[in-house]
Amino acid sequence: MAEIAAISLADLLIDAENPRLQQSSVGQREALQGIAAEQGPKLLALARHILRNGLNPGDHLYVMPLKEGSRRYVVLEGNRRVTALRALENPDLLAGAVETNVLKALRGYSRQYQLEGPVETVSCLVFGSRDEAQPWIELKHDGELEGAGIVRWGSDDKARFRARMNEAHHPALEIQTQVLNFLENRGDLTATERRGVPATSFKRLLQTPQVREKMGIEFQKGKVRALTEDEGAIAKALLYVVRDLVSGQTKTSDIYRVEDRNKYAERLPTDIVVTPTRKSGEGAMLGTKLPSAKPTIKTVKPKTAKRRNKLIPPNCVLAISDQRLSDIENELRRLDIEETPNAVSVLFRVFIELSCDAYVARARLPTAEKDALGKKLQDVAKHLVEQQKLDNKQAEPVMRARTKDSFLAPSVTLMNQYVHNINMSPSPTDLRAHWDSLQPFLIAVWTP
Repeated sequence: MAEIAAISLADLLIDAENPRLQQSSVGQREALQGIAAEQGPKLLALARHILRNGLNPGDHLYVMPLKEGSRRYVVLEGNRRVTALRALENPDLLAGAVETNVLKALRGYSRQYQLEGPVETVSCLVFGSRDEAQPWIELKHDGELEGAGIVRWGSDDKARFRARMNEAHHPALEIQTQVLNFLENRGDLTATERRGVPATSFKRLLQTPQVREKMGIEFQKGKVRALTEDEGAIAKALLYVVRDLVSGQTKTSDIYRVEDRNKYAERLPTDIVVTPTRKSGEGAMLGTKLPSAKPTIKTVKPKTAKRRNKLIPPNCVLAISDQRLSDIENELRRLDIEETPNAVSVLFRVFIELSCDAYVARARLPTAEKDALGKKLQDVAKHLVEQQKLDNKQAEPVMRARTKDSFLAPSVTLMNQYVHNINMSPSPTDLRAHWDSLQPFLIAVWTP
């Protein structure tokens, strides 16, 4: 008969026979990365839920001893939870297995997880064998089974449940979620960019009255309210804070204490600080326009998708170890691509070549420093594919870049014309597209 036991997380092993894995009998690292790759953003959601609420006390992991008398256990049911806990402990274990934005968010969660105290032991139901656990695993994963399994609520059931919950048990959305919803609904923040926002740090700032005052918002009865009818000004201020956090200019450690957050509010640029036009308690729900003192007629213009004004997207994380390359990356993140396309284009080409040189040296490839850029690109991409850090589809843009008429051609290239041809001007749209095509390659180059 199965028994409940508290088992150290360090003694739990991912099941190499887990059906979520495409191949069985793999090592622990491969199994961990395989589950992470299969789950993607779902793993991030699970990690976030564990961070906020802990592990579900009513849902034990199902385990069995690795072998008779062993103190280590194979997880038969609950491998996603173990993977999420491992990711919170050390998110870099999943580098290359999950999207960059997921990895970046996990790194943010990990910092909070370490501060609040990691999970050391997990409540497990210990079975004697895989066969003994099988019927209970099937009961959890095979659907309703005509009522034997979990019967999910319908929409009416969910509505009644929420209606019968009092406010204390069913709080409003957290403050940072309300604000991010507002920015995304306005079109100021894409879903991809939103996933890259370090939510915990953003929440800390928004929970600080001095910061909210500068943003032109207040938080009453669980709702964010606007203290001005100019929601564009509020959005501008909020986006400044979002970009400051995403870029890494302000880190969690910089705003961990209340006094640090108050100082952060004092340092905010005056041109983004919002002047309230309504008293506290008279604001409207954020996203609901307040009536102006003097009615005005405005011409409504159709919204167009905002293009980023920097070469490197804010949610792109590069683990650059070389100081000069890191400095170039920071310059490319600061330069406005619309205002300085010439500087960006030349610096971009330098960044590509020096990144290749750094990888050649690190991987000890036979490629010579004097070789043309096209050969360096080919050799590095080929090695990355062999090392399974880059797949063939991701390598395609790199190989196309070597062709004569392409952006990064090894001979008479468009990039060389940007440098030497007085009549050739780089297009910001082209530069953005070129970065987007080569981003997976560059991330792989700088993945440890």
